[in-house]
Amino acid sequence: MTHVAGSPGRLQILKDRHGPASEALVSRVREINARKTAIKRALAAGPLTVPEVAAAAAIDPADALWSLTAMRKYGLVVEDSVDGSYVRFALPPREGTR
Repeated sequence: MTHVAGSPGRLQILKDRHGPASEALVSRVREINARKTAIKRALAAGPLTVPEVAAAAAIDPADALWSLTAMRKYGLVVEDSVDGSYVRFALPPREGTR
């Protein structure tokens, strides 16, 4: 589906069909985005294990694990190395900086 000027986009079509997103959904998405931002900030200092990310980002270790797993799936973080039985996660290298 190609967007044509003056025609509704996909998001608008969904809103028209189903109504606006619930406040609970909007709140949950904001919470997840804030957690991802905190994790990225923590990893900006260098590779960290899940417990280190949790401490640096001030989030529950289980939430850190699930968030890092999802972020890895979508290429937002990478596995860097292994520290004992823990994997160290890092931000992926930027394009052109290798």
